[in-house]
Amino acid sequence: MDIEHLSKSQIVLLTLLVSFVTSIATGIVTVSLMDQAPPAIAQTVNRIVERTVEKAVPLGQAASTVVTTEKTVVVKESDLIVQAVEKITPSLVRMYSSSSEPEFLGLGIVVDENGSVVCDAMALGEGGDATLALADGTRLRAFVTSRNEETGTAILQPATTTADGKPVHFTPAVLSVARPTLGQTIVVLSGKSIPRIADGLVTALVPQGETAEAIVDTNVSSDFVMQGSPMIDTGGGLLGISTSVSRASSPGGFISSAVLIQPAQSEKKDSGATE
Repeated sequence: MDIEHLSKSQIVLLTLLVSFVTSIATGIVTVSLMDQAPPAIAQTVNRIVERTVEKAVPLGQAASTVVTTEKTVVVKESDLIVQAVEKITPSLVRMYSSSSEPEFLGLGIVVDENGSVVCDAMALGEGGDATLALADGTRLRAFVTSRNEETGTAILQPATTTADGKPVHFTPAVLSVARPTLGQTIVVLSGKSIPRIADGLVTALVPQGETAEAIVDTNVSSDFVMQGSPMIDTGGGLLGISTSVSRASSPGGFISSAVLIQPAQSEKKDSGATE
C-alpha cells in the first residue's frame, strides 16, 4: 500500500495506531526496566512519579474533565524539629530570683491562657515567688500557688499586667496528645539566655504509683538538661519536663505530661509566702 494514496481519514487512523503501539511498547520497556532495577533506584523513581486521574462526565451533562494530580512529598525529620521548636519557644520562660541581684533559677513552661507556669520545684527552693522572663522579653513577678511532691513540680501564677500597666499575652504550650513510645524522637530545650536544643530518643518508660508512664527516660546527656527543661515531640507537643523526681529516677528522665498538671495527694497549697 502506497501511503501517498491514503485518504486523510486513513492517515489519521494510521497515526493513532502507531501512537497506540508506541505507548504499549514504552510501557512494557519501562515495567521491564523497573523490575530489573535495584530497590533503591525503584524507590527513588516511585517517589517522583505523578498519577493523573480523569473523571468522565456522563453523556448529556456539561462537558468537563476533573484532573487530580497526586504527588509524593518527603518530609525530613530535621524540618519537623525546626517547626516543633518554633511552636514551643513562645511558651518557654526563664525564672530568676526576686532579689536585688537576680539569679537564674531554671526554666518553666506556660500551660494555660492565664499564664500558669509549671516548673521544677527544686529550682525555687523554699521560696514562694520568682521573676519570670517571657520569650518576648517581658518580665513579671510570679507566686507559687501549689507544689506536688510526687512529681517534683510547682505551679507559678504570674501577674497579668506589666509594671507600667500593659496587659500580657501568654502563649500556652500544647500537651502532646500521643503517648510516648520507645524509640520515639524527642527534643529537649535548655539555655540560660538563649534557647538551646538537643534531640534524642525515648529509651524507657518508668512507672510510678498507678501511672504506667510517669517518667520518660531518654538518652539526652544530663549535662545538657536544666531544672525545668521541657521535652517535646516532633509535632511541638509537650511530653514532659525535668524535675528533681525524674532526675532521681534517671539523669535523662522527664516527668510525663500525662501527670504533669494532675494534682496529687501530696500536693501542698502555698499562699504566696515562703513556707
